[in-house]
Amino acid sequence: MLKEIVINTAVRLGIDDQLRSVCAPLHSSLRRDRIDNQNLRLLMSFALAEDSNCIDIGAHKGAALAEMVRVAPRGKHIAYEPLPFLHKYLVDHFPAVDVRLAAASNEEGETSFTHVKNLPTHSGLRERSYPVRPRVEKITVRTETLDSNLPAGYVPAFIKMDVEGAERLVIEGAIETISKHKPIVVFEYGEAADYYSTQTCHIYELLHNEAGLRIFDMDGNGPYTLGQFEETYVRGDRWNFVARP
Repeated sequence: MLKEIVINTAVRLGIDDQLRSVCAPLHSSLRRDRIDNQNLRLLMSFALAEDSNCIDIGAHKGAALAEMVRVAPRGKHIAYEPLPFLHKYLVDHFPAVDVRLAAASNEEGETSFTHVKNLPTHSGLRERSYPVRPRVEKITVRTETLDSNLPAGYVPAFIKMDVEGAERLVIEGAIETISKHKPIVVFEYGEAADYYSTQTCHIYELLHNEAGLRIFDMDGNGPYTLGQFEETYVRGDRWNFVARP
């Protein structure tokens, strides 16, 4: 109903062509995210055992974490969420998960974190461009590396990261763990990485060259060469990827 009202109003005002030009990319982006989320659930269902250990970095409200708990109920799961209100939500809803009020990174300590109050999914360690006018709040968050903060003997089978451009920092702080145990790593990599001076070759060298993983997209295309990975980034039509042995 609302969609029809908007379209009819745009036609009456003679701006329907402009509306389509704005909405088409948004529709394509939402469709891509929906497909990738479906494929993520399938991947976890097929790849995880009942006792697989999973790490959710940038857990938000726990959509991926819920699947980890469902598919691997006997696993020891860890979630990172630096926003206090989301951290509390996760603690309340996932009592068996080690939910950490921190941002995974390549250094231990504290840093400034940009909370986008009207678009919390775009919050991150750096300010970036946003699809709406942001209401920004700066908070201080704790940072830690996976390599130094996993329990003794902990072997992750699956790591998911959605960190709004800070992927290289997270991977650098987890490179020993990833290289040793070779978990499946699902990561988002898109234009927000520019705000961290991250290039495609940085991600590829860490995951492929150093850790010995192959990179695929969420539809299973791959393994990507560096050139193919760079081309995909430039096109901007995919931003969710899987690295695995």
